[in-house]
Amino acid sequence: MFKNDSLSIFIRLCLSVVGTSIIALGIVFFRLSSLGIDPATAADIGISNTFNWYLGNYQLIFNVILFLTICIFDRSQFGIGTLINMSLPGYIVGYLTPILSRIIFHTFSKSSILEIIILFVFGMVLFSLGISLYTSVNLGVSPYDAVALSF
Repeated sequence: MFKNDSLSIFIRLCLSVVGTSIIALGIVFFRLSSLGIDPATAADIGISNTFNWYLGNYQLIFNVILFLTICIFDRSQFGIGTLINMSLPGYIVGYLTPILSRIIFHTFSKSSILEIIILFVFGMVLFSLGISLYTSVNLGVSPYDAVALSF
């Protein structure tokens, strides 16, 4: 029984990492389409750009502050998945955006509305898949999601 529990936790952790990574990849495609991204990431990108900070560093610092604040009121929303979601997406988005930008814009001209829509739809599919994987393993929610769930 212990082995199955350990294996189950390991698989759930892996799915949490994979789901969070897919969410970040979806955000990259949203950014490349220039049609918009989710509000939390838009705020993170805007503030990190304003202060000239790397996105991953800003997002981690902001999430730690939010995490500590929410812990005062409701710790039940948090788990190991929270730590994964607090730290991983900003770094993945910050790393992959310039790389995929060069690859995609070498292939696409980004002048066609069809190309822009394809990038956005692909981002939406990835983002939705990542959210479903991340939330289905039930290992905790991100600090910004906990705000809505705790109050």
